[in-house]
Amino acid sequence: MSDLLSYSGRPPYHPTIAHSIAQSGRFFFLFFLFVLPFQRVPFLDDNLLGIQGLKPFNLLSAVVFAYLVFQSAPLHATDKIEQRSIRIFLLYFATFTIALIRSIPNAPLLHSRLPNSFHESYLDFTLSSCIVPAFYILGFLFTLKRMCSFQELERITTVICLSTLLFSVAFIILILMNPSVLLSGGQQEMANLAAEDSRERGGMNELCATYFGVHYNTIGTMYICCAPLLLYRFLTRGVLWIVPLGLSLLAILLLGSRSALVTVTVSYCLLLIQRRRFGILILGAAVLGITLVLWGGPTMDALLSIGFKNGSDFSADALLTGRVDYIWAPLLNEWTSNIGLFLFGAGRYGIVTSQSWDTGALLHMGHAHNAIINFFIDCGAIFSSVLMIFLFVGVAVAWRVGRRLNSDLYWALFACILGFGVGMATEREIFPTIDNMYVFPIIAMMINLARLRYLDAYHR
Repeated sequence: MSDLLSYSGRPPYHPTIAHSIAQSGRFFFLFFLFVLPFQRVPFLDDNLLGIQGLKPFNLLSAVVFAYLVFQSAPLHATDKIEQRSIRIFLLYFATFTIALIRSIPNAPLLHSRLPNSFHESYLDFTLSSCIVPAFYILGFLFTLKRMCSFQELERITTVICLSTLLFSVAFIILILMNPSVLLSGGQQEMANLAAEDSRERGGMNELCATYFGVHYNTIGTMYICCAPLLLYRFLTRGVLWIVPLGLSLLAILLLGSRSALVTVTVSYCLLLIQRRRFGILILGAAVLGITLVLWGGPTMDALLSIGFKNGSDFSADALLTGRVDYIWAPLLNEWTSNIGLFLFGAGRYGIVTSQSWDTGALLHMGHAHNAIINFFIDCGAIFSSVLMIFLFVGVAVAWRVGRRLNSDLYWALFACILGFGVGMATEREIFPTIDNMYVFPIIAMMINLARLRYLDAYHR
């Protein structure tokens, strides 16, 4: 004991170094989350030194992945909740891997039909369709393993909100610089668009593709996943957060995505009702109503014109802008008439392998504009049945956990996932893509909030 008290040597550096490495890993991960919506802007999407796949965002993702692998055991569970989460994650990743492996022989066919979306080389196709999507699920594993405290979860929320604010400002500035995009394109009848091989709002989609490298519906999905977190910040952190909240709503109105506007509005209403903030709900509804009356914009024009333009009859196909007759019906007819396709699907991007592709009965799309149907086309009825069970059980468990936690942050995250789930009816995908990149860290945050309660109850 006296030797310990009289020790005058320098303290060991190992704890300090370990702490510094941990802090660096968290910094790179938070920066990874911050740049997610900007990953395909021109200067971040260019290949460095002309090497395929060597892009700044991919390098950042590789750093986060390396830290996760070498500084922790990504698949080692420390409690029951984490163990079950990792097992479900492994099942999901195995399903994705099987679907992708089955699609590799189709690479030349996929390239011939959508040359701008798929590489002809088997190696390039594998890298772009497997490695890059796999980076998106890093958000789940890193959050689950390394961002476990409530303070760290709040930090993630702050980073996502600030990233959304910067994106909204950039998008609004681009619209002010190019006001003509608000008047171009417009939603047209799907029958006419089938012949023209296009159904996008031309000007807006061209602007989004040029400056952000994504479809305008992808931007709408980003807002669907992140907008409830902005409302959460406003409700819990003060009036100043009304600025990013208002800018995000303005950006959604300018974007003209019907699904984004409707889904975000529903998410906000449900979150305010659940939190019993009826005064804000009534005031927000009044402000939104006045705004839409004074300036409807392309979004409201699209909403109110579906099924009524050019003397057309109102129908489910008109409401869904042609998805029923020109995508879902021909795909389901083809897949149900072939026992192999019905049970096991056609592999990743199965829609592009359809025999209806060259007949004019099917619109030329890379996905089926419905997450469940798209998953069925890729993986078949067996895996789709398992998926539906997991989705229903997952929603029920998440709702029950939320009632026990009674956490504002948890309900905001739940609203994000619920909004994405609603949007699955007309867009989005089950497998990892840029559309659902925020879903993975958000689900992990919900799990960690449940784990915090579980561990607190265990210690007590």
